[in-house]
Amino acid sequence: MSTPPPGESPGSPVAAGDFGEWHRLHPLSPIVRAGRHLASILILVLILFFANHNGSGSDVVGNAVVIGLALSAGFVSWLVTRWQVADGVLRIETGLIRRESKRFPLSQVQAIDVVQTGLARVLGLADIRLRMAGADSSGGRLASLPRADAEQLRQQLLSMARATEAKAAGLPAAGQSAAGQSAAGQSAADQSAAGQATAGPGARSAGLTRALDRAGSAERLLFRVQSSRLAGAIALSGAGATAVVVLGAMAAIIAVTGKTGAIASILPVAVGVVLAVWRRFNSDFGTVVAAAPDGLRLRSGLVQTTAETIRPGRVQAVRLVEPLVWRAFGWCRLEVDVAGPRQRKENRSQEHRLRALIPVGSRAEADQMISELLSSRPSPTRRAPRSARWKAPLTYHFLAWGGDSHYVVASRGRISRKTTWVPLEKLQSVRWVQGPVQRRLGLASVRLDVAGKRVTANLEDRGTAEANEAFGRLPDLARRARARAPAA
Repeated sequence: MSTPPPGESPGSPVAAGDFGEWHRLHPLSPIVRAGRHLASILILVLILFFANHNGSGSDVVGNAVVIGLALSAGFVSWLVTRWQVADGVLRIETGLIRRESKRFPLSQVQAIDVVQTGLARVLGLADIRLRMAGADSSGGRLASLPRADAEQLRQQLLSMARATEAKAAGLPAAGQSAAGQSAAGQSAADQSAAGQATAGPGARSAGLTRALDRAGSAERLLFRVQSSRLAGAIALSGAGATAVVVLGAMAAIIAVTGKTGAIASILPVAVGVVLAVWRRFNSDFGTVVAAAPDGLRLRSGLVQTTAETIRPGRVQAVRLVEPLVWRAFGWCRLEVDVAGPRQRKENRSQEHRLRALIPVGSRAEADQMISELLSSRPSPTRRAPRSARWKAPLTYHFLAWGGDSHYVVASRGRISRKTTWVPLEKLQSVRWVQGPVQRRLGLASVRLDVAGKRVTANLEDRGTAEANEAFGRLPDLARRARARAPAA
């Protein structure tokens, strides 16, 4: 096993140009990775030390052995984990008895996040998380590095990814050095060349291209969430309403019975509801979106903070959500789907949630953000036929779709109106679906699948002739869109 260069401490900053060497994570990374289990570990330590204070000397020795094994396991995990960036690939090796080596081509990175849990913020550490299409979200994770090193490494990985893509495309990556030149030091001409070399089909939209072509690496602020509006929106959401009902029921039970123990049966439900509301507020708090040469930069979080960069061309779909109660205040939510993995078990509650560029904002703010993401904005003008009223009487008036040579858009929903735009070049499959009720009414649906797999643009309850026409035309339009993209 190769070791870090002489004189390099385990937690020392990563020097530019040293990516070919093997590096280790910060020595405190086992504590950060323990995270939520840290309190349990501390309680166990206290029990082992004080519960048997009258025990024999052998008990003390046994307790010390158990504690030593627990502490040494984290140290061994850190000791056998190392990482390296070479030839445009991030390599992570770990394992003592069973060695595991992972490879992550930077050209296939969908996004790079810098995440800080509450404990990591106290220790000044952060995680680097790579999103790879079709990979496990836990794979491309470096936990943990010093915060400054994590930020620097993210910029350098993005710069190397752009250079790798430019080389694969046979285009010059002017002003880029994969070994050590970060995005912050590039000139305006270099940034423009790198952006043109790596921009995918969706990234070459007019609004986002203008952002990428700006001189230097200075950010251009696109959106900042208002904390008071965020709190009000969560309170008026389904999760907020559920929390109010559950807490009100608990208060009523205590008032009627006069015993606090009477709520023991519903206490777990109350805790779960409150935690769901807290997670949403914590994840969306302080959301800031800015356009930069390396893509869209997002920062959010109250206790656990996240700094994320969505690289050009990685957005698979854009969805505008307008809940019924929010519409009275002129509020909406704008989400994007980025191709990547499903979440790990601890994040399963947020598995189906998209990344909110605008957790809650005005329609004008959403329109401005959409113009940054899409080169054109077709409207869903093709309404459902009259026969669809028998199958969807409540949502019939809101079923519509439309499109042009670049995007397909579909809308649906009465209580929560959702409008979804999908770039044609991102289509993975087109499905024609007809259920028994639709067959009797002469209806069918066309479903468009993208790599993100968390959102689809469904052309619901169309006439059979219209569905057949869309099913036959959309694959050809998608092929033409992909053919135009490299020359765009």
